[in-house]
Amino acid sequence: MKLSTWLLAALFILSLSSCKKDDGASPEDIAKANEFKAFLETKKFQISTNDGYYSDKPIDYVTDDAEVKSEIDLWKYVSLWIKDDSNVFNFSTGQVTITQNTWMISGNTDATIVKPFSVVADKTGVVFNFLNYQYNPLKYHLVEFTNSYFLVYAEWTGGAKVYTKFIILP
Repeated sequence: MKLSTWLLAALFILSLSSCKKDDGASPEDIAKANEFKAFLETKKFQISTNDGYYSDKPIDYVTDDAEVKSEIDLWKYVSLWIKDDSNVFNFSTGQVTITQNTWMISGNTDATIVKPFSVVADKTGVVFNFLNYQYNPLKYHLVEFTNSYFLVYAEWTGGAKVYTKFIILP
């Protein structure tokens, strides 16, 4: 009887360990991801107009033109429709509802756009899988969140980080 109990316990432990995905996330990052999820839920966010889009080092943001610039403040490159969008995240569905306000992306006059998103912890920290300016998937890394905003960055060419700050709307 003892042997069968021990054998069942060993098989159970082996099954748990073989099903677990090894993503390298630390317990701290897993906890932070869960806190960030709770923070996002039921709030409405918009990109910050003051310090909402910038780089950690000078970059040439527009790479498909003849002019080469080195800029950190990238606000002038934020599309009008992104500037007035509001975003509500729903973890039960894994969808973000984007309300297009006055300015709408070309080719889509729907009042709202619904897209998938996620927050996960991996070996790099807390990852925020969200959207770029054309509402296509883009991977961001969480920097911080407070009771009024969250800050994320996306990796850019040359090792630069492009930061986006979202504030809570009333």
